[in-house]
Amino acid sequence: MKTTLSPGNPFIDRPTWAYAYESIPDGGRVLDYGCYDGEFIDRLAAAKRVTVVGADKNKDVLASYKGPHQVIHVENRGIPVEGATFDVVTMFDVLEHVHDQHALLRDVHRVLKPGGTLFVTVPRKHIFSFLDLSNLKYIFPKTHKFFYTLVRSREAYDYRYANNPYGLIGDVEKEKAWHQHFREDELVGLLNRANFKTEHIDGYGRYGYLMTFFSTLGLRIIPERLRRWDNYSFETREFACRFSKAAEADASRPAAVV
Repeated sequence: MKTTLSPGNPFIDRPTWAYAYESIPDGGRVLDYGCYDGEFIDRLAAAKRVTVVGADKNKDVLASYKGPHQVIHVENRGIPVEGATFDVVTMFDVLEHVHDQHALLRDVHRVLKPGGTLFVTVPRKHIFSFLDLSNLKYIFPKTHKFFYTLVRSREAYDYRYANNPYGLIGDVEKEKAWHQHFREDELVGLLNRANFKTEHIDGYGRYGYLMTFFSTLGLRIIPERLRRWDNYSFETREFACRFSKAAEADASRPAAVV
């Protein structure tokens, strides 16, 4: 990652969150779309003077949230809030799970205030993308089903991967059925078509998938200090980008790449 982090950045353990933290202003309203267990909104609200709201399509993870902040369930009708509500929207590792990405981004555009900021992180296409273990269940579905059923149960497999009530296969929408990796032109084009200006493009990591692959094989647990070195020394594994809400006729703008 090329972005310089401030000494007090509380998210050094999570580079995508650390990247967004540097540009989230005090005093604003922040929506974390794809909030999962709410960890980010809780930690952000403890570090900055902001109002935070979480949103997720998986109602089960929202039900487990015990924090003090508002979390909302997103159904197919879109984000259930009025337009121009938030100063900032964060989408950490979300778009790669979504089938109709343009519809989601148009809804995010709707809920952002004029000139509001959108942070997006997604996996980047690079030499080690094929080692993304999230896609093994699609490449080897029968093997995945066998071992998941063996470790958990047939009922747990059916609920999470076959007949999920929220339209998911694990954490990916069933129509998508693939953990997508993006080229820069794909990502920027997608956001520009949804009327977002490209303000800044960065990234983090290079060898993370390789480290996870070897750890999964049980060869060696990768030290956290080595993962952190990888995350902040390179920028090819994952994109970390900042966009702003543009008017209908003002979407394209060269990115500031550092």
